[in-house]
Amino acid sequence: MSDLVDRIEVTLKEKKLTFNRVEHELGFGNGTIKRWKEQSPRLDKLIKVAEYLNVSLDYIAFGVLQTDSSPNGAGIPSLKRIKEEQGLICDGSPLTDEEADVVAMYRLLPPMHRHEVYDYVFFKYQRHVEGERGFFSSAYTEEGAAIQSGPGEGRNAYTETA
Repeated sequence: MSDLVDRIEVTLKEKKLTFNRVEHELGFGNGTIKRWKEQSPRLDKLIKVAEYLNVSLDYIAFGVLQTDSSPNGAGIPSLKRIKEEQGLICDGSPLTDEEADVVAMYRLLPPMHRHEVYDYVFFKYQRHVEGERGFFSSAYTEEGAAIQSGPGEGRNAYTETA
């Protein structure tokens, strides 16, 4: 995120503005923009800054100006190129395209949503690991249908009494 703040700072200097002035005029708290070096900014705030500075959101986010000659964003670096440049690796092997896309999308989420995603993935991981060991609820699902706890308790059991 520091590149984003650096691009904003360069634009501020070109326009002879300060962080404090922009933050004050946009109704942001003091130091909000500089905190974006460590925290992901909200999209609505980025849009306000881009509009205030009269630059494209593409420039602030990616460092590339989208011109009239490239209306479809041809100047924006491709996700594939970014992944190759960053060399995304986990456990010593490169991430698949799908894994890298998940990481890229995760990074674009606000912190609150990142926690929700992490909690969900962790939950799914735990269920998967427990499933391999045989967790208690598998006896009540289709996967555990073959599990019988005793004679006469399967799917074809008779309800007659002796």
